[in-house]
Parts: sequence; C-alpha cells; structure tokens
Amino acid sequence: MSRKAKIGRPKLPKGQAKGRIVPVRFTADDLKTMEAAARANKQTISEWIRDTLLQLRMTVEHEGYVIEIATRDDAQGGFTTSGWITKQRGLDSQPISFATTDRHPTKEAALESGIAFGKGLINGK
Repeated sequence: MSRKAKIGRPKLPKGQAKGRIVPVRFTADDLKTMEAAARANKQTISEWIRDTLLQLRMTVEHEGYVIEIATRDDAQGGFTTSGWITKQRGLDSQPISFATTDRHPTKEAALESGIAFGKGLINGK
C-alpha cells in the first residue's frame, strides 16, 4: 500500500521558514494615513510598513531649524537620504522637503551627508 501525499505546501528546510507575523493594532486614522502613503509609493501596506520600519531616521537642530532625515536602501546597493526642514519644533510651519542624489555604502554615511545637505540649504549654500 502506498502513502497518500499530504495536502498543502511542503515544509521548508530548517532555517528557511517564512518570516514571523507580529500582530499590531492601529487606529483608523493611522491606517488611513498608512494606506494613502502605501498607494502613493505603489506598495502594499505590508511592504510600506516594512520599508518604513527599516529606515534609519535622525533629527538635528541647526540655527533655529529642525532637520529630519531618513535613509533608504537604494536599488543599486547603497543608501540614499531624504528629509525635510521646518522652522521650529512644534510650530505649524510648512516643511521644506529634499532628497539627495548621492548613494552611500552605509546608512550612517547617508545620514551624515543628508545632515550636511540640510545645513547647506539652511545656510543658503
């Protein structure tokens, strides 16, 4: 007598299992914001959340301005930087967004470059 094949996907080899699901609760407003951001980036909400969580972020104050920087993995194997500048923390001033075109080998190098770029914008250079 032969054994009947099991139903479903075969087990993966040890160490190659899929990622783990982590339950997280968001408010309705937070979900709307995330869904809109995901749509704008042509991503699923899961892709957008993973990408956003993996970014390295930093906030620096310079001459009364706040520079907020984020890095992201570049498709060519480096890191790029984008960010925004606001007049003062907590005030409702219109942020100025920017993105650098340079690629860097590490997230830290990308952050340093983005901070220098933001300071240059503030100083008019």
